[in-house]
Amino acid sequence: MVMQTRRRKGIAVIALALTAVLGLSACKEEQQILHVGSKDFTESMILAEMMAALAEQEGIVVHRSIPYGTPAVVFEALRQDKLDAYPEYNGTGLVLLGQAPLSDGDEALNRVRTLYRDLGVEWLDRFGFSNDYVIVMRPERAQALGIETISDLERLGSVRFATDVTFTQRPLDGLGAMVRRYGLTQGPSLAFELADDGKREIIRSLLDDQVDVAELFRTDPQIEEYGLLVLEDDLGFFPVYEAAPLVRSQALDTFPPLRDALDRLDGKISAENMRALNADVELNGRSPSAVALDYLIEAGLLEATASGAAVDTMNVALGDLDSLSGPAGRAVRAARAAFPKRDIEIVTAPNPLDAVSSGNARLAVVGTEAFYDLGEERANLASDAEALGVVGYRLAHLVSRPTGPQSLADIKRLGVGQEGGASDRTARMIMRALDIDGVEVISGGSGDIKAQFEAMTKGLVDAVLVLAPVGDTTVLELTESGRYRLLPIDGWTDGTAPLRFSFLRPAKIPADTYPGQPDAVETLSTQIVLAGPPSTREAFGAQGPGTTGTAATQPIPADTVMKLNAALGSTEVVDPAVTVAPALRPQLQEEPRPLVADAAVSIVNIVVVAFVVWLIYLLFARSPRREIDS
Repeated sequence: MVMQTRRRKGIAVIALALTAVLGLSACKEEQQILHVGSKDFTESMILAEMMAALAEQEGIVVHRSIPYGTPAVVFEALRQDKLDAYPEYNGTGLVLLGQAPLSDGDEALNRVRTLYRDLGVEWLDRFGFSNDYVIVMRPERAQALGIETISDLERLGSVRFATDVTFTQRPLDGLGAMVRRYGLTQGPSLAFELADDGKREIIRSLLDDQVDVAELFRTDPQIEEYGLLVLEDDLGFFPVYEAAPLVRSQALDTFPPLRDALDRLDGKISAENMRALNADVELNGRSPSAVALDYLIEAGLLEATASGAAVDTMNVALGDLDSLSGPAGRAVRAARAAFPKRDIEIVTAPNPLDAVSSGNARLAVVGTEAFYDLGEERANLASDAEALGVVGYRLAHLVSRPTGPQSLADIKRLGVGQEGGASDRTARMIMRALDIDGVEVISGGSGDIKAQFEAMTKGLVDAVLVLAPVGDTTVLELTESGRYRLLPIDGWTDGTAPLRFSFLRPAKIPADTYPGQPDAVETLSTQIVLAGPPSTREAFGAQGPGTTGTAATQPIPADTVMKLNAALGSTEVVDPAVTVAPALRPQLQEEPRPLVADAAVSIVNIVVVAFVVWLIYLLFARSPRREIDS
């Protein structure tokens, strides 16, 4: 009995020891994962991806939280050991601790290194560029008012700003502090979340004259893209913002190769490099991870065979006028969210659905008109592609000179941009639907819409039709001179047009959407959808460029369709004029059919059951015993 008790105690001790060892091993394994994060804007995500890739090249296991959140949230996560490293700016580092910003980069770096060391955090060597805040203005307005510096904004009396939300919250180097330093009067202003298309909204509000000036970063590609004027910070208000890796000291001790890996980025990224990298994501639609990896490989900092360097690509087709600063950009971001292991590449085509059919793209951003061809009397459904989610809407913009035609019926020569594009197809459908004859529709190659506007100025065409989202930046740029006006497209509901071209819906362009447009303008709209191959195709078919690993004709799985919809964030359903993916169709619950009782049938069934029971009784009943005379 004593021996059994000792044996049991021994087994218990061994079990406890094994549990402790396993627990320590699990803890050790958890500590061996480097947690890299970023803020919620493009540049921070690109830099974080570079840091993660260089760490992985050293054999370090990396967990990415890219993006993690706003600057304050990311910094607090680092302090609470929920993040090990992320890219930060020395100017922001001073502000986060309530310190006065500095304009000297070396001084700022030395200061934050001293302050953060006590927090158990280290600033490593700088990437090589400074991304300062800048205040920008439309050049023609600045020239008209003689504004070159931020101090000159005082001439406006009341200044309307468009900024990101974070800039309004910064106490030392944000909007309020800047207004006080320059003695400006702030008028009605707009603030947008960067994570929710904020950059696009800031640019749009500036271009359509909703605000006077906008706040951007010096490395934002939109400054060059839209030719914006950067106002001189003549009082030296904004501090230097030089980017560098911010890393917990414990992480540097846990991963000895990490410091040297990140120091390889010392001075390797110029402001011009960073602007080009940002443009590759924000204007060209590439993922931050792919852009970061390509740059590291080209700079000789990462081996091409390094883990994560080889990523399958997937093409998304856009139209000639689609901009990633508009609804198309929302669709591309949704594709990235639904296909996180694929590098999304952008291809363009007059009708993006053709790229899906040919295997050149897996997804396409199109209007509902793209699903149809123009028949003799009506539009005919010509594509078997399926709509996977709602992206937004395009409106027909019929633009003419102030002295030009007064209505659609007066137009003789109509420019429509690229041949076979959305504007071209829609213009021809409108003419057929309204029975307008004698109009010469003039189409061209990619990018010809701007050339056609110039041709209209010279009187070579009477008007131009552009199918674009309301407030589209391309239309804003083309019409901001005030030399053009919008013509109405009315009379749509007077005949059979709504029946023959049901996907074209009556709409209005709101008043003051464009310069010189005081009243709402009657027009037509089409729904923009994200489309993919039909669900009835074979799982394996012809493959095309940009479809590595998966046939372009393979249907989009139902769970991926739902992820796309969640990422798009639209509550509207797909226009019933086009075919929708099965996952988005109404789902009916299977219910058992009720049994209908019939009296005659019931009686027959009872008799049959009784007869069967009687036969069973006869079969198994014991035979009576016979008495035998002795």
